[in-house]
Amino acid sequence: MQFSTQAQRRFAWIGAAVAVVAYYPRYRHGGSHGEVFSEAAACLLKHQSPHHCGELMYAYPPFHALLLTLLHPFPVWLAEAIWYAILIGTLFASLRLCENMARRLFPGDWSERELAIFRILTFILGLKFILAVLENQAYDSISVVLIFLGVVALSGRSFSLGAAALAAAAALKITPLIFLPYLLFKRRFAAAGVFIAVFAGLAVLPDILLPSNGQPYVAVWVRDVLMPPFHLDLGPTNMGFWITDTPMNQTFRAVVVRYFTGVHEQQTTEAVLDIMRSRPFAIVLNSVMGLYILGVGLVMLKSRRDDRLVAVDAALLIVSALLLTPVSSQSHFVSLLLPYALIAAATVRRPSMRVFNGAMLLLSFILATATSNDLVGRAFTGWALWNSLPVYGTLILVVPLAVLVWTESRQAEDTAESGDHATSRVAI
Repeated sequence: MQFSTQAQRRFAWIGAAVAVVAYYPRYRHGGSHGEVFSEAAACLLKHQSPHHCGELMYAYPPFHALLLTLLHPFPVWLAEAIWYAILIGTLFASLRLCENMARRLFPGDWSERELAIFRILTFILGLKFILAVLENQAYDSISVVLIFLGVVALSGRSFSLGAAALAAAAALKITPLIFLPYLLFKRRFAAAGVFIAVFAGLAVLPDILLPSNGQPYVAVWVRDVLMPPFHLDLGPTNMGFWITDTPMNQTFRAVVVRYFTGVHEQQTTEAVLDIMRSRPFAIVLNSVMGLYILGVGLVMLKSRRDDRLVAVDAALLIVSALLLTPVSSQSHFVSLLLPYALIAAATVRRPSMRVFNGAMLLLSFILATATSNDLVGRAFTGWALWNSLPVYGTLILVVPLAVLVWTESRQAEDTAESGDHATSRVAI
């Protein structure tokens, strides 16, 4: 018996709703972010810096703590339920926005089969990171949905609106600040001005609405949280997670640290700091990051004048933010939904590249997801994380994205040349 498309969609919605309800108990017993967030909000309401007054370690921007104060008056059980609803809503919105960008990049009539394959591929590829957001009660999906809204606006040539959304994402989580040099690179100077104004306004908003009893919140955050990893200093907050070689950290810096330690066990903070302060470490890390930035920069030079490829640029910037930052953990990688979606769309809509893109997605999935989860066991997961397989699985995505930029740019150039030739023949 075959069901109509409408019936299939109804069953899909019912299944999704059942899954959301069934997952809630695991969410409630997940990570400790909920306790950290509640304590940070309480500190801010007492006009104290959330980075110092609480017992739990809080490392996020003050604007994030300000938003958390909206949940503080509610009972714990209700605040948890509201937060869960917000995370589910932003995750769903992120998937829909990825589909919007994919269909803009590959316009035309998509068959139901193509849409189904695209949606299933994108969801499966990003499922591990979606669950990581929920299990950790993290807020990464909120920042990600703002990034995606900003990219959709930029793709539609609403540059000021897009810049404002990206700035709001950066005020919540500093890594989207990478979009500011991108706007300058694209010569969207007015949009860059909007970005700076919105980012600065949101950064100081907690000090305006809930003035600190001591130093401004944003100053404390910059000095004691943001700057220590660049100075290789723990700072007054003693936030050692910036420095240590924990296997949960998957960035270029963590890869190089583990290369120098050479053992699959966490070292003391002092030992890691000694390594990171050495000249050989600095040479290797700067070389790796420099070569990466050069490669991605050359790719983006190709797409610089083509606003149709803004979403692909954004996917490259998302990968770059994850790899170049001092710390990236599993929930942060939910932003890979966009690069996964674009490559999945290319796999579906470009038959000539199907084998290549499919192979790249499979390899990325194996390295970033399949080798480090509950199904393969704790021992194998530990081995995969210590050997930085998620970093390599993320890095691989740059290749199909670069190919996508090249092929779409060439297609646009060929179309333009054909149009010019046709115009010339008409004129003759």
